[in-house]
Amino acid sequence: MYHTDIPLLFVARIMARMTIRSTYALDAETSSAIRSLASRWRTSQAEVIRRAVRHMAEQSAAEPEPLSPLAVIHHYRQAPPVRSASETRRLIADQRKQRRAEETARTRAAPSSKRKP
Repeated sequence: MYHTDIPLLFVARIMARMTIRSTYALDAETSSAIRSLASRWRTSQAEVIRRAVRHMAEQSAAEPEPLSPLAVIHHYRQAPPVRSASETRRLIADQRKQRRAEETARTRAAPSSKRKP
């Protein structure tokens, strides 16, 4: 190996890592935050995004997978109920009553679309 080969190997190694270019639309706040972090960390905006994505991927990998609907049903069939049947019926009735009241308030507050003759 010649001493002139070292920079080429170094450049080739860096360039091999950056082979995919992507374009994303960002809101002004996110774009500003990326620029601010790049300045503070003295790195490129692309590196800020890479670090953020890597961090979130690691954090997400540590979280348990969400249960499927079938797994939720299985879980609740195996576990004791958290409330009695009468408490559940009362809770459902209360929620329906609240939803009806909210719907009534919404329809009263909405302007009428009918024109007067």
